[in-house]
Parts: sequence; C-alpha cells; structure tokens
Amino acid sequence: MLRRSTTPRPSTPPAQDPCYPDDLLPELQATLAALADVEFRYEGARDHLQAWEGPEAIKQHLLAQLEGRHQQERRPYVERLAVLQSRMLRLMAFEDICPTA
Repeated sequence: MLRRSTTPRPSTPPAQDPCYPDDLLPELQATLAALADVEFRYEGARDHLQAWEGPEAIKQHLLAQLEGRHQQERRPYVERLAVLQSRMLRLMAFEDICPTA
C-alpha cells in the first residue's frame, strides 16, 4: 500500500550552489563595478551639463559629445560582460549534459 508523506513539499526546487571556475565570479564583479563607475560618472556629467544655463545649441552639442564618449568608454565592459555571459551559459549547458551529483 502506498503512503503519502505528510511533510509539505517546497513549491520550488532548492537552489543549487553555482559551480563556477574560481576566476569567473571575481571577474564578473570587477567588470560590473567598472561599468557602474562609468555610468555614475556619465550621469553626473550629464546632470551637470543639463543644469548649465548656457546656449541650448552648445549644450546639445556638448551632450552629444558626452554621449559619444560614454558609449566608447562603456563598450569594452559591455563586450567583456557578453564574453562572461557566454562562458556562464556554456558552463550551465555542460552541467545540464554532465551533472555533478
């Protein structure tokens, strides 16, 4: 005869500790921190420039230059994050194929 457990089951499976190479998490954190610094500096400079009471045409020109520099400065970090994401996805796919018990 089958018996039912009276212990309630969790609605979601327990989270497994991610198994990443030792260098992946620190590199991801460092890249995100560097990108956050770029964004913080850009937002401060943009806010300062938008508050400037100079001629609107010059302000718009300077904002466009600032945006260009911002995109150029953040590009290597965004590209590095894409590489790290790809690496994580490959690791996750490998773990799905070859799970560690």
